Order: sequence, then C-alpha cells, then structure tokens
Amino acid sequence: MEVQRFVLGIFKTNCYIISGKSLGKCILIDPADDAEIIRKWLMQQNLVPEAILLTHGHYDHFLAVPKLQALWKELPVYCHLLDCPKEKEEHDMGMVFPTVAAFSNVKGIKEGQKLWLAGFEITVYHTPGHTKGSVLFLVEDGLFTGDTLFCNSIGRTDFPGGDDAQMHLSLRRISEMKGGYNVYPGHDGLTTLSAEKRNNPYLQCFCKDSGRLHK
Repeated sequence: MEVQRFVLGIFKTNCYIISGKSLGKCILIDPADDAEIIRKWLMQQNLVPEAILLTHGHYDHFLAVPKLQALWKELPVYCHLLDCPKEKEEHDMGMVFPTVAAFSNVKGIKEGQKLWLAGFEITVYHTPGHTKGSVLFLVEDGLFTGDTLFCNSIGRTDFPGGDDAQMHLSLRRISEMKGGYNVYPGHDGLTTLSAEKRNNPYLQCFCKDSGRLHK
C-alpha cells in the first residue's frame, strides 16, 4: 500500500491518497481543499480515483469534493449516514461554520461494513464522539482515524453532534484493537497505534503499559 499525504486548507487537514493495488486506481480520504493540487498529483502519477472516503462530515474534510466530482463524473463519496444523510445535501458544522459546499452520489456506510475499492479491502469502524457519524477506515496496516484520534490527542467534542460519553466508548474500543497499525489522523503528524497506547493520555486509562493498568 502506498499512501500520499497532503496537508490542505486553512485548518491544515490531512488528505490521503491510497494506491498500489490496482494499476492506475486510487482512493481519496478526506480531500480537504485545493482540488487542483490533488488533480495535478493524480495526473502526474497516472492515477484515477475510484472513490472518496470521508471520516466524518465536517466541511474542512471535503471542500475539494465538488470540484473532484466535476472532474471525475459519478465519483462516489462514502460517508456514514449520520453525517451525510442525503444525496445533494449541503453539510456544515452546525452553528460553528456556514454551509460552504455540496456534493452528490453519497454511499452510506455503517459499522463493520467492508468495501472493496481500488484493489483494497477496507473495514469501517463507527467511532462517534467527534461527530455522530465519525468512522475509522482500516486499510491493510493503516488506520485512518479522522478527527477521532490524533497523535497524543483526540478530536473535540464540543461541536454540534459531539458527545463526550460516545468518545469515551470509541476510545475504549480503539484501545482494544490488536495490531501494530500505522495511524493516519485527520490533522497533525502521523503516529502508530502502539505509540498512542503508550503515550496518548486519552488512551492510557484503558491500556496496559509495563504490565500495569493506568487509572
């Protein structure tokens, strides 16, 4: 699996492009902004996007979607229905930011669903807390966590749709995941699941470190 990261938009959101399985095909995760940057890179690499995956419905993770759909007709967008409930609906962050973009051809995804795109098997984990429809995408040894889990931190829960109790349950679930996954968050630097279990204060209450349970 080859992963290309772009940091895009005023919120410095991580956009990921996954390729390497199916010749000439790729997947876009959270195309945050600057569609022209994404287009140029794809053209240079002779790649065509097969789908867009959204970790959640906050607009700083999908601003490039309308322009990308104009370039590649019928390009599907996979998003949890609690965040993207209708085709052609405009999405926003409630009272925090105005509605700024609209897109179509939304494919609803749910907990435990498996997608086969660009030659990859992708598993969906529903992890509400930052938003009602936040998800993680597991692709081979990569865990794309959106704004649920960051390097040594987590996403905010004070936006409309955020929920501290749900975030707590989602983090517990992440702490119980097995495997040395590379973690690709929605903002800031890359990390690993093992590093987060050791160092992330929001996971330490769930995780064993040196044989001792953190309280």
